[in-house]
Amino acid sequence: MVFRLQPEQPKNVMLCRFVSRRRVVVERLRLDGQCGLCWPFKRGVVTRAAAMLAWSVPLVLALFVSVFCAQGARAEIGAYLLFDMKSGAVIARHRASTPWYPASITKLMTAYVTFEAIEAEQVSMSSPVTISPQARQQPPSKMGFPLGTVITVETALRIILTKSANDVSVALAEAIGGTQAQFIDKMNGAAQKLGMRSSSFDNPHGLPNSKQITTARDVALLMRALDRDFARHAEFFEMSGVRLGGRLLRNHNALIRRFRGTDGMKTGFICASGFNIAATATRGEVRLGVVVLGGLTSRERNERTAELLAKGFDAVKSGGTVALDGFGDLDAKLVHAPVEGTRQDIGAVEDLPHSSADVVDLRSTVCGSKRPRTRYSDGVFASKEAFDERRLKAAMWDEAAARRKTKLRAVLSAPRPEQTAVKKASEPKKDITATASTPPRPIGPLRQFGDDSLKPVAWTASATTIGPLVHPRRSVAAVSSAPTSWLAPDGWTPSPRRPIPNPLEAADLRGPLPEPPIRLPLSYMETAVAKAPINISIGGADPSRPSPLSGAIVGGGPAPKPAPKPLPATTEMAGEEAATPVDS
Repeated sequence: MVFRLQPEQPKNVMLCRFVSRRRVVVERLRLDGQCGLCWPFKRGVVTRAAAMLAWSVPLVLALFVSVFCAQGARAEIGAYLLFDMKSGAVIARHRASTPWYPASITKLMTAYVTFEAIEAEQVSMSSPVTISPQARQQPPSKMGFPLGTVITVETALRIILTKSANDVSVALAEAIGGTQAQFIDKMNGAAQKLGMRSSSFDNPHGLPNSKQITTARDVALLMRALDRDFARHAEFFEMSGVRLGGRLLRNHNALIRRFRGTDGMKTGFICASGFNIAATATRGEVRLGVVVLGGLTSRERNERTAELLAKGFDAVKSGGTVALDGFGDLDAKLVHAPVEGTRQDIGAVEDLPHSSADVVDLRSTVCGSKRPRTRYSDGVFASKEAFDERRLKAAMWDEAAARRKTKLRAVLSAPRPEQTAVKKASEPKKDITATASTPPRPIGPLRQFGDDSLKPVAWTASATTIGPLVHPRRSVAAVSSAPTSWLAPDGWTPSPRRPIPNPLEAADLRGPLPEPPIRLPLSYMETAVAKAPINISIGGADPSRPSPLSGAIVGGGPAPKPAPKPLPATTEMAGEEAATPVDS
């Protein structure tokens, strides 16, 4: 019988072979954790009780490691592609052909197929979209409309491109394709027509599905097709949000509010894909597109996207090379990679090679037990001036730390200072038994009163009995000095008269360095700009009305009035808005 722990790691395994009912042979037992914990057992025969102990202890250690020692994952964005929206020229790329789960970026293809149906006059912007039972059952992010609610095609498009509602996506797919399956066939047909050779679709919203795959290259092709074929519908992608009655639904794409010139397109998130985004921005005559896949947090995704766009505009002007700040080194937070050099011709988006790699799955990294840590987890510098000032302080601190380290190494490797020893005298020891020729004992200093007023009347000092007698073989000058060498035994080495000075204290290395300056990366996001949301409403569908609709309330009809009593659907909408969305 074999018990295995962590089967995906063959070295961390416990093998137990039953010899009899009471004896077990432990072939190998080892448990390694993130803290380096290990519980080894030697090969041999043990009792069944010991085997059970061997089985339970590693599990307890594994639980301890997972709770107290595990740290959040640390990684970079998975893939990105920066390109010119007009010419398709690639400016910068990283794993642009690696298969990825698109998440809600799928809704760009949903919008593309819908625009195709409108251009073919199969439907209009005012055509009805009804919430079906299948649409109603979709998980968040969702609107939570009651069963049978009718909205227009235009309202549905605005909802899925801002709120990214999955229930509305299914309802729109059923309205355009007749059934959800027929609409998915249209999506895959459009993908083949656009040359998205690594993409396949199996639902209209992007919720987890093993058949729902794309690449940064294919998303870029879809973005260019939307911009080229349906330019008159561009305003659908640049909305800051929509307002349904008293409910404000903000666009998940924060760059529309935080990066100058952003005019689209869509974000996406599921655990397996991480945080994705497809964004476009225009400054002057230059229009750029960027695709970022696999961000560990929404902030990392937004910051890296803004950095790519900002450096992309500089690269178009100067012809330099775009490199991300400290890419791949999460501890290099004060690193700035300027746009410099000469950019090589990478080719167009269509020319990027196909990859046969497996689809990337980030579920355990993004949605693990610990929140992922990125270079932006501790904050950012909002201005280039503050960033440069901190870089200068950090460089000075690093230089001082390097000097201190070099000095410390030199002090510790230096030889220890020699002690000052008292040399032994070479003269022979004197015979202290000879008393015939011994000179008279010298007299020490005379005793005196400190103050003459203390002297008794008629008192006189005696010159022969005042001071203490000095040893006959010591001079008066040597009384306060160290013993002479002839008194020391053979082989005796005196200790130093003063302690050896601490070399670290002498070299001014005892005190610690001051606290290092806080290192934060530079943010390329800008101050938020308030943009008015677009009003939408429920109802107003009329196939006979012109397309597109116009008016203050998109979709037609008056704004819905709040019910006097909260309906179950209204309660569900309020609860879901406060809940953490599964997909965005």
